[in-house]
Parts: sequence; C-alpha cells; structure tokens
Amino acid sequence: IGAITTTWPRFHTQYDSLQMSYNRRFRNGWQAGLNWTLGLRFTGNTLSPQHFVHNADGSIELADFQEANDAVLSNVGLRRHIIKANFVWDLPDMNTTSGASKVVGAIVNGWQLSGILTAGSTAPYDATFSYQTNGSNVNLTGSPSYAARIKVVGDIGSGCSSNQYQQFNPAGFQGPGYRSLGDESGTNLLKGCADHTIDLSVQRNIDVRGGRQVQFRLDGFNVFNAVIYNALTTAIQ
Repeated sequence: IGAITTTWPRFHTQYDSLQMSYNRRFRNGWQAGLNWTLGLRFTGNTLSPQHFVHNADGSIELADFQEANDAVLSNVGLRRHIIKANFVWDLPDMNTTSGASKVVGAIVNGWQLSGILTAGSTAPYDATFSYQTNGSNVNLTGSPSYAARIKVVGDIGSGCSSNQYQQFNPAGFQGPGYRSLGDESGTNLLKGCADHTIDLSVQRNIDVRGGRQVQFRLDGFNVFNAVIYNALTTAIQ
C-alpha cells in the first residue's frame, strides 16, 4: 500500500510586451544602442494554489471559490520597464602639426569614452507575516496545505521610499484571521525603487611594433553612486 498521486495540470501565464531596439553604427566618431521592453501584462494562475473538495463518493473537484482566488492572485509579477542602453564616443583629437602639439597629441589623442545604462522597474514584491503563536496554516485555513495571506487595511505605500529602513508602510497591513480562504490580498502589491545605474569606461589603444597594441583603460561601475535597495525585510510579526 502506497500513496496515490493525482496530477491536475492547469497552470498558465500570459505575458504581453512591446520590445523596441535602436542601434547606430559607429559613424562620425560615435555609436549608440538602446533596448527598451515595455511590459503590458503578466498574468496567470501560477501563484494561486488549487483548493480541492473531497466528496463523500471519493471524487475530487475544485472549491467553488477557486476562480475568485485565481483572479485575486493573477498578478505574476509585471515589470513595467526594462531598459538597457550603451554608447561609444571617440573623443576629438588635437591637431598635431607642430613639434610641441605632436608631443601633447601623443598624450591626449586616441581616447574613447563608453558607457552602459541599466534602468527600469525592479521586480515587485509583497509583505509577509508570521505569528508568534497559533499562526500555522492549520490554525488559519484549517489545512496544512493552504496558506493565508496578509491583509491590506490601509495605505501601504508604493514599496519604494527615501527611508532606507521603511520602504513600505507596515501599519497598512494586518495579519489574517481564522477560516481564511487565502484571498485576503492580491500578489506583487509593492514595487521596488527603479534602477538607474550607469557604468563608464575610458580607454586608449596604442599601436606598438609587430601588430601589437597596449591598452590603457579605466572602468567605473555605478559612477553616480545610485542606491537601489534590492534586499528588503518584508516579514511583519
């Protein structure tokens, strides 16, 4: 005698977006590129657990509130904007006609400035909860297989704040009560701060004998010191 496992595949997602790309070839001393994805919809039922009803005759069916739960938990995690841009600029060279200018030109000519912009919306997230006592799934939903969700009872904020210690308003949340159906709140209600980091590089290639080159290069990552909070404490006890 062993366990009988029944598989009920019903999961689906739908992602719609506009994807745009611009590329300029290296001409007149510069080139550039831009890729921008505009997310329109990312929905599905992958975050909505199946609630089964076991009938007296041994048959199994979905609970009558399953469709409503699927609708509440349909946001799979849409990122509205994803942007990646780059450029290369061949810095203007100095005219080296005289002897002195040739010396200066040997130092200042031949440099290139390049950069990469990473920007857009960060992944959405949710606040979570925990009880010190009597907060297990069995206490809240009556089953170890089904979890309750945190309640939204006020203004929770956007999920991004200038206060590094409070990115959302915890007073806008409340713990779920008994006899929960797991439909207290939707999914991905909070949005992290947008990314806007820039990496820059300055380099120069110098030809030497035998077809070889020597390169001088200086790389700077996140040169404007943009702060992006990407590891948040979201559990409310």
